[in-house]
Amino acid sequence: MLIGLVLLATGLVTDTLGVIGLGVLSLVVAWSSSLWSRRGLDGVHYERHLARDRAVWGDSIDLCVSVENRKLLPLAWLSADDHVTAETVVRGTDLVPTDRPGLAVLRNTWSLAPYQQVIRRFSVDATRRGRHVFGDVRLSVADLFGRGVATREETMPETLLVRPRTVVVRHAGTSLMPLGHRAATRALVEDPALFAGIRPYHPGDPRRRIHQRASARLSRPVSKRFEPSTAQTAMIALDIQTQDGPFWLLHYEEDLVEGLIVAAGSLARQLLEQGTACGLAINAWNYTLAWEVILAPASGQAHMARILDLLARASDTPSRPFDSLLAKLPARLPRGAYLFTLGARDPVDIVPPARRLRASGFEVRHIAFGPDASRHAARARRLGLDAVAGRLDPDWRTSDALALVA
Repeated sequence: MLIGLVLLATGLVTDTLGVIGLGVLSLVVAWSSSLWSRRGLDGVHYERHLARDRAVWGDSIDLCVSVENRKLLPLAWLSADDHVTAETVVRGTDLVPTDRPGLAVLRNTWSLAPYQQVIRRFSVDATRRGRHVFGDVRLSVADLFGRGVATREETMPETLLVRPRTVVVRHAGTSLMPLGHRAATRALVEDPALFAGIRPYHPGDPRRRIHQRASARLSRPVSKRFEPSTAQTAMIALDIQTQDGPFWLLHYEEDLVEGLIVAAGSLARQLLEQGTACGLAINAWNYTLAWEVILAPASGQAHMARILDLLARASDTPSRPFDSLLAKLPARLPRGAYLFTLGARDPVDIVPPARRLRASGFEVRHIAFGPDASRHAARARRLGLDAVAGRLDPDWRTSDALALVA
């Protein structure tokens, strides 16, 4: 601005048209730059929307980006930098590296006329399991000469959770449940949620089981009678650690971790479809302060969704030793529940806690996974643990079934 005034004054004093024109041009440029710096982002409305917040590995999710210039002043150059998780794959464009750890930038630029709106559509490919965060967006405008003159940051949190794929479970010469402990037609344990009437009072019946109103009406004590429960209870305990040694080294094999996740999700789906109440335990971080993931057994499709969400959020590295996780499970399970341990390491470390679990009334079966699954399953059986080998052939990305081989 000052240079323009000096040039204009010099041109007027010397009566030089060229200097006067240069001064006027400098003043116009300075004024327009000041106008864009003060008003450029006024009336700029930006939106970003994911079609859904859940996806399964291999899906494609629509991403819509909309920008609108709600004022008379045109915008020669507008940029929007969306900060997203670096592993996110947006089809047809490359994310720009940024100085924020774990994040990259999805960059869009426009030239907008007054009151113009532009909508762009992208496809996000769910090629990596996990939690993909779409965070802050930085809006920037520039003047006619491409100089950045104004910026603004907006908080627009969105999360896309990519769940693992699941496959059918095939039993090659073995049953999913431990041999000798398959489901009975009717269980001997009564379900207190299934009231079936009354019966005569038996010495030793707990006080809360006595039907107070019926006893008063009949002038003799009677107890509540319940239907027997036919549901089984199972827990899948997943060892996310893929390499031997201390868990805090945080070494892992990505493909092996993903295979374990797919195997765990497939087992859970199989158990739930056959009517078993299924839970999940993992020695992994899950975007919380908890040292592990423990989901109590339940049944139904909604519970399967919860299991898949936990598997999607599970870290690639262990949060604690697997035997420490096993030690916490007896307090979370009813006596007689089935426990499936799933891991890719030598099973020698889980044999002692598995024996203690069996002594406490639980049924334990180990499913060995990975390139050494057959050898690890054979060693577990030699150590007295019921074990099978689990395989996803040719790999977890393309396999159509989890094969369990004795």
